[in-house]
Amino acid sequence: MNKCLSIFIMICLVTLFFFAAAYGGWEKCKVCHTGRIAPDEKALKAKYQTAEELIKGAKGSLNPMMKNYQGYDELKEAAKDLGLK
Repeated sequence: MNKCLSIFIMICLVTLFFFAAAYGGWEKCKVCHTGRIAPDEKALKAKYQTAEELIKGAKGSLNPMMKNYQGYDELKEAAKDLGLK
């Protein structure tokens, strides 16, 4: 019984890590960036023409909700997902 439980837990952990790795870039951002809480995808594309501009704007944000998302790699991936170069 313990062996089955251990295998089940390992499968759950591997699945969790897989989904956590796949859930990045714009997928993380679009939860808040709906147009109600924060600018949506269309508004961000209109405001920022390049990935560098988006990253600079996000890093310069004083909104406390942005603190967890101001890593360069995360922002670079989000900009790529938005189609910014």
